[in-house]
Amino acid sequence: WPLAGCLLLLLPLLPSWSLAQCIDTTEPGCLHKSEVGMAQRHCQDPTKYWLCSQLGRKAVLRTCPANTGFDQDINACVPWIAWVWQPCLEPPSRPPGWVSC
Repeated sequence: WPLAGCLLLLLPLLPSWSLAQCIDTTEPGCLHKSEVGMAQRHCQDPTKYWLCSQLGRKAVLRTCPANTGFDQDINACVPWIAWVWQPCLEPPSRPPGWVSC
């Protein structure tokens, strides 16, 4: 028990990043003309993507059909056999109030 007590005392000293994970979905802000009609991959779930339908409106989260993932190179859902992981791209804008991790 003495060891457990020491560990509990040290817990508050751990950096905040070790206790929480940043989850960035790369939701676009739909604030630039280039974002309208251009799909943006959801960074945590490759079966989903964001779509800005109108300038200044909130992006809509859409889901690919079954057995497909979103390919950001061609901006379309493709069969998993053709899908290749790539780092997520930063959208041209972010929603108002968005805070970086």
